[in-house]
Amino acid sequence: MKKFLIKASIFALVLWGFAWGVDYMISKGFQRMEDYRSMSWYEMQQGQINADIVIMGNSRGFSHFEPWTIDSICGTKSFCLGLGGYSITVEDMKYKYYRLYNTKPKYIIQQIDYYTLRNDSAPHQHESEQYLPIFYDRRIHDDLLRVGYSRLDLYVPLYRYWGYQMVIKNGLLEFLGIKHYVRDPSRMGHHYERGDWDGTELSKLDTIHATFDPAGKAYFEQYMKRCADEGVKVILVNSPTYIGANLKTTGLDAVNTYFDSIANAYNTVYWNYNENYDLCLDTANFCESVHMNPEATHQFSIDVATRIKEEMLH
Repeated sequence: MKKFLIKASIFALVLWGFAWGVDYMISKGFQRMEDYRSMSWYEMQQGQINADIVIMGNSRGFSHFEPWTIDSICGTKSFCLGLGGYSITVEDMKYKYYRLYNTKPKYIIQQIDYYTLRNDSAPHQHESEQYLPIFYDRRIHDDLLRVGYSRLDLYVPLYRYWGYQMVIKNGLLEFLGIKHYVRDPSRMGHHYERGDWDGTELSKLDTIHATFDPAGKAYFEQYMKRCADEGVKVILVNSPTYIGANLKTTGLDAVNTYFDSIANAYNTVYWNYNENYDLCLDTANFCESVHMNPEATHQFSIDVATRIKEEMLH
């Protein structure tokens, strides 16, 4: 019996070591891909961003703001940390990861909209494969648990990769140098939405409900307080949405009133570009209702950068 237990233990250790090695190769390979879903995480980890302005938000946070345009007008160094498909409860995890390796910014441009105050979880959600390589850093474990990952995900090799067959294959091929993947790379964290106007999804909706989840609201207020305590000024920006979507959205007045109150409480500003802003009026500026095309994105970036510069002078 003793010999069996010794052999079983040795086998288990060998199996564990093998699983850990494969896990490591997948994770490191995935980080090396030129893919907007993974690139910003790897760039943060290198500790060389150290931006003056960090742009937060959902996919509109990484697609509506051109960092190079902002920098050319404001004389700053900017970087996009937008996280497509998620609200503040998960977006903030990315900011915390950024701060583990980089100096604090002077400003955060927080892109907000009627989904910001949701209470999201991350596992097996939109593009959640991007989180898988960061599990090696124990300093982010509390946040990974908070957004829905389990201790099995954190501590059992390969467990979190279950169901991500393409990530496993591509990560291994990348790590082994067999194939280099280039798919929609980002630049300074920014990634354009491209394509002609497609209103198919919008036409299917009779009503869009603005989200006002109590847990999301409470988390947003904690986030704002933490930034204020650290001396980081958060500028709230509701970037352009096609007017047809806004007209179908219920609860916008309550959302705008709330963000106005938050701006007042923290001595900052809330810029709502869905009121009296020409880009919102024409589908020629959008790929679909909530994402502008590159041409409109460039114009918006000039307009918002001009206001940022004015705000910095105050």
